[in-house]
Amino acid sequence: MPKAKPFTKDQIRNAMDKTLSVRAAARYLNCSYQHLKPYMKSYKDETTGKSLFELHKNQSGKGIPKF
Repeated sequence: MPKAKPFTKDQIRNAMDKTLSVRAAARYLNCSYQHLKPYMKSYKDETTGKSLFELHKNQSGKGIPKF
């Protein structure tokens, strides 16, 4: 089994800029949602003090087409 690849804060920030949700960011980084979630929770935003996960989650699905 291959080792899990850790993500840097810059990689996650880049994925956040290009996507609308955490699930889409996981797809962008080519990993699963469950793998990305702990990394996003471990990094904090300097200005707000919230985790990157809290900043990027999109529970209402705004901007995402629903078929």
